[in-house]
Amino acid sequence: MACVLTSALGCSSPRSRKSVGFEVVQTRFLGSMWNQGHAAASIVSQDGGFSYAVPGGSLWWFGDTLRGTRDEEGKPHFAGGAVSASVGLRSQTDDHVPPVLHYLTGADGRVAQAIGFLAGETWEHHRLWPLGGIYANGKSYIYYSRIEIGTGVSDFKSDGSGLACASAPLSPHQRITTADGWRFPVAPMCVVPDGDWLYLYEIDTRNERQGVWLSRVRADQIEDPGKYEFQCGSGERFCTKKARQRLLLKSVPGQVSVAWNEYLHKYVLVSASDIFRPREIRFHVADRLYGPWSPPVATITVPEERQGKTVRLVYCAYLHPELFRENGRIMNVTFSMRLRNAAFDSNCETVEVEIL
Repeated sequence: MACVLTSALGCSSPRSRKSVGFEVVQTRFLGSMWNQGHAAASIVSQDGGFSYAVPGGSLWWFGDTLRGTRDEEGKPHFAGGAVSASVGLRSQTDDHVPPVLHYLTGADGRVAQAIGFLAGETWEHHRLWPLGGIYANGKSYIYYSRIEIGTGVSDFKSDGSGLACASAPLSPHQRITTADGWRFPVAPMCVVPDGDWLYLYEIDTRNERQGVWLSRVRADQIEDPGKYEFQCGSGERFCTKKARQRLLLKSVPGQVSVAWNEYLHKYVLVSASDIFRPREIRFHVADRLYGPWSPPVATITVPEERQGKTVRLVYCAYLHPELFRENGRIMNVTFSMRLRNAAFDSNCETVEVEIL
């Protein structure tokens, strides 16, 4: 099927219906997510954008979020610093796409840090980046990565991952600590519930093997780092020894997001780009959360020019099932970008992916 191209549409590479996947018949790139919700919270730019359902709507989590304003022409005016983890609530009555989010703010009305620092941590030396999350046990849970900051622009590294929670979703999330500290044995990009279990998908490189690694924990034991299990064989073979964990899906760069698609009667996994295909977003499918997962069955390509600049890399591609239409025949995906000569002037975008 021919690729649809207009100023608002991107190029797709469909697969045959004879394959295990689906055909992408059209993509509609809807532009920057920045809107009145961002303006109300004094947000200029941010990246990330993972979401999960909560009572009354869905929570959307973002990483580095810069404060300031935009003028009538959209030009950014940075002022007031930044936060490394921000969160907004999409009301279930909101029918905007991209959604208009109500952000967690401080007393001054500006976007606030949603995951707090512990004693001994400082903004000068640390960041807390949100990973995947879930609403369970009457609480909102968000996994996070603690980042150590050095002296250079690219001088940062992960120092472990943890879990934070809040009884009211749109409120500061408190980090869970145990006798052993704040670290948890998982750093999931995505959390998917199935019965009593939560399945956690993590991107990592171990012993020169890169890709997706699967863990799980019972929902009522999520706060106990010792209760996590790791897939150590094909199918539902899980064990308590992380050293025995097997690679679920190889060569999946960046971040990962998983959601059930009723139209396909399959789970869909979306991943971001690598340096060899820097504008590509890939789709995999599976009948079960624990696999086996297919190779990429379809891809879409973000147009070369976005937000008035050249796209250097696409990352943080996330599915948003709350925005799916026609039972998933039209999927909604958000993504972040590194733009040439843009510095921090970049926001997440939304694309609708129509399939057959």
